[in-house]
Amino acid sequence: MVQRVLSDWYLRSRLKMRQVRLLVALDEHRNMHRAAASLSVTQPAATRLLGDLEKLLGLRLFVRSARGITPNAYGESMVRHARMILSALDHSRDELNALLQGTAGKIAVGTLLVAASVLVPRAVARFKKRHPRHTVVVREGTTTAALSASLLRGELDLVVCRAWSDLPAGLRFEAFYAEPMRVVARKDHPLAGRRSLKLSQLSSWPWVLPTDETAYRKRLEAAFRRSGVEPPTSIVESVSILTNTMLVRETDMLGVLPRDTAEHNARDGRILILPVTLPAPSGPVGIITASGRPLPPAAVDLVQALRETAAEVSRSRS
Repeated sequence: MVQRVLSDWYLRSRLKMRQVRLLVALDEHRNMHRAAASLSVTQPAATRLLGDLEKLLGLRLFVRSARGITPNAYGESMVRHARMILSALDHSRDELNALLQGTAGKIAVGTLLVAASVLVPRAVARFKKRHPRHTVVVREGTTTAALSASLLRGELDLVVCRAWSDLPAGLRFEAFYAEPMRVVARKDHPLAGRRSLKLSQLSSWPWVLPTDETAYRKRLEAAFRRSGVEPPTSIVESVSILTNTMLVRETDMLGVLPRDTAEHNARDGRILILPVTLPAPSGPVGIITASGRPLPPAAVDLVQALRETAAEVSRSRS
């Protein structure tokens, strides 16, 4: 017979906030004594809190060993939800403080290079016209995995990025549009004026590239090898659009930028797009949200602003 955890009303009435905080502390410290100290309680008190919770659930949540205490699958699930509970309370505190200060709340958005220069700024500007008193915090990340982890912990409300094949349970992806990559150089680069180029012809030039843990960096290096050459060795690693664009403008470095970003800068005459075919990215641009956590009303409006802006971007290409 499949075991069933307690009904909602029972868990809600018996779960203590100190137990929620203890779950997170144990996950962070992996030691009962240090976790108890971080919560300003004694170790026996913390041990009782955990024992009472495990008895309430009828499940063992942590594995004890000589090296400390580690969450098992049940514990990892409870820790994840405990973080969401604490994050929701933090949001409530921020919203109350914002109301007291005459503003209206805060939304935290994670983004990667692919969306940081066009989609996100335009969508935030659209949102701010409708919600001038709301604060939008934009946090740029290096990988979808890192931003998704922050989203699961409740530190972000949504993430704007490319599709990710290893999307963790509890998250969902909504696709907007495809966004290929382009090779860019300064407008008077020695390669300017070439009508066609092969990737194999570019490996000896200095490059500014995404960091080596990013999915596209791996795709690009594989493409160089398929073309019969090794990837560039004279490189700068950066996921900052401003840094990448300035390096390309001021040096002989080549760079890779999302098409919208590259075309925007090329229209301003700051850089040029080289005629070379690059490997396709891992998937379309879109948003990741937590499936088990409803978005605040204002965040729902920001998602709608992102959809509207994405539709405009797609129409401008047709």
